[in-house]
Amino acid sequence: MRRLLSILCSSVNLRVLLLPGNASAAVQTVTKGGFMSQAPLRRKPWLAVFLVFLCSMWVLPASAGPIILGGDDLTDHGSATSIGVGNAQGWLYIQRAITSILSPGSNITRSGHIPGRIAALGAASSSALSGDAGAAIGSAAAAAGFTVDYYDGAAAINAFFAGLANNTVPNPAMLWIAGTGASNDLDSDEGAALTANAPAIAAFVSSGGGLMAHGYGVNAYGWLTAILPGLTVNDVCDVNGVLTPAGVAAFPDLTDSDISAGPCHRSFSGNLGGLQVLANDANGLHFIIGGGAWTTFAAADIGPIPTLSEWGMIILSSLLALGTIITLRRQRQ
Repeated sequence: MRRLLSILCSSVNLRVLLLPGNASAAVQTVTKGGFMSQAPLRRKPWLAVFLVFLCSMWVLPASAGPIILGGDDLTDHGSATSIGVGNAQGWLYIQRAITSILSPGSNITRSGHIPGRIAALGAASSSALSGDAGAAIGSAAAAAGFTVDYYDGAAAINAFFAGLANNTVPNPAMLWIAGTGASNDLDSDEGAALTANAPAIAAFVSSGGGLMAHGYGVNAYGWLTAILPGLTVNDVCDVNGVLTPAGVAAFPDLTDSDISAGPCHRSFSGNLGGLQVLANDANGLHFIIGGGAWTTFAAADIGPIPTLSEWGMIILSSLLALGTIITLRRQRQ
């Protein structure tokens, strides 16, 4: 759709735009095939102006957000000197990952979101300095200058998604799912709550929100296979993660050492839908999947429907009114 709009607008080439009283003034429409039409502006000057402003004011609503899904428990393999200070290994990875996801003015396009606000699902706030999922996201966010709202327990997760639909909870810029392997992380009830809310997770990302998740097993990724039934989470993974070119392009702040701070436990295969492989393990198994801004879970995304900006609507309405007046006057003559 975006490409089609670009072609349509670029095909309008106003070679000459003189005053309507000049009978030689003309609009030329040119394509790769050459000259197509020529019409005096004296007849329909408002039409030429309409086309110019229509193409210049047409905007595309940004949609879909950045995603990082890892078969890791880097929440367990990390530490900090104090909360928000001296993050190391897996916690430093989380810090750099959420910084990339929440980079100002580029990635998060969800309407009404609170910049830098993270909804942490499946963990409680903690002051632990290692081995704790809630502390991991809390310390990573504090170091990056972000705010975390915690939703711990199945009831809290269900209430969060209900509140998100009803605008009764803070509208986050991204979701963070605690994963497994550390303390203060997902249990089976929380995993079931996430799976029940899988459509809401997909809708959040499609609306332009970010997402990061860790872990292995049905508790961590039952929601993902509910969205993508053809995707498989495998019980095998090796160490020494290596970012793919897609991973480097999507998240240039991350390094191979960041994602290799701890062991990986699961890999992804099968139908990845609209997700890309961001990192492989030493044996080429897909360790981290996702993508940068505009990433969706759907395999075939036709993109957002183009809309006019507010100023575009005002100008379009004015031009239509002007064209109507001109037409009526000419009919009376």
